[in-house]
Parts: sequence; C-alpha cells; structure tokens
Amino acid sequence: MAERSHSVPAAGFHLRPFRRADLDKLYRIDQVCFSPSIAYSKAELRYYLQHPKSFTVIAENAADQETGDPNIVGFCTTQRHLHEGSHFGHLITIDVLPEARRQGTGRLLLMAVEEHLRASAVQWIRLEVAVDNAQAQCFYLSMGYETIGRIPNYYLGRLDALVMQKHFTGDV
Repeated sequence: MAERSHSVPAAGFHLRPFRRADLDKLYRIDQVCFSPSIAYSKAELRYYLQHPKSFTVIAENAADQETGDPNIVGFCTTQRHLHEGSHFGHLITIDVLPEARRQGTGRLLLMAVEEHLRASAVQWIRLEVAVDNAQAQCFYLSMGYETIGRIPNYYLGRLDALVMQKHFTGDV
C-alpha cells in the first residue's frame, strides 16, 4: 500500500501504512489488547511487522494536543503466502485500543488489508482466534469468515484456537 490514507471523518481517524518508527507504539497497543499469554513479544511483533511478505495498516486519529503527534488507535498485520500454487493471506493480528472500539476501526482495518491482499492475487485469508474470544469470533463472522477447524492447545499449550477463513471473489 502506498502512502495513501483512507479518511473516515465520522470515526475521526484515517488509515496509513506501517512505518518502522511505529514499532514501539504498536508493541504497547498489542500489550493492552491481549493478555500476556497471547500478546506478542517485541521481537515477535518486529518480525511480523518487518517481514518482506507482511503488510500492516495503521489507524490513527487527530494529533495529540501537547505533542502534535498522531495517536495510533489500532493496526492490522497480514502476511502473504504461497501454498500448492495458491496465494493466501494469514491474518497475524488486529489490535484496536479499547477506547477506539465499536467505532468501525477494526472493520476498516480488516477491509484495508483484505483489499491489499486481493490486489496481490490472494485467493483466501485465514486466521486463528481463541475459543473463548466470542466477541472476535462474532466480528469475523460478520466480516464473512467461517470457522473451518480447531487447533488444540494453540495458545500457550492450554487454550484452543478456532481457524477461520474467508474466500475472495473476483471483485477487486
């Protein structure tokens, strides 16, 4: 994704691509969004954000009054893979700060990465979600994902994950 931004005046934020300078802030957001048993370490997050096959989109709102810096309220990271001749995407994480939830932030982040993947000839996208995260499961179902499997003990060898997937049509 080029330095193009998607403005969303009603929600008060816009979308932009990841920059290396965002790492520390995204790490802090991931720590807020997920329990310590699920949140990424800084090294893991850096790996996913900077991997050549990764794509990350940032949601930020108006600049902070004191510093003038934009406030990042969420981000979404995917990777593109090739398996048996088919390109597919893997949703690594979608993180939205609690105060920015229920405003369409997550929906627009996910739509932006899906658009990027479709433009990259990706045919489907897959993700894992904790079996006890009903809110996220409902969100993904509303976005057209379906549950296709379960991975026992996926999170820290104790908590199962549901595998969800969405196929793209030729509507790019």
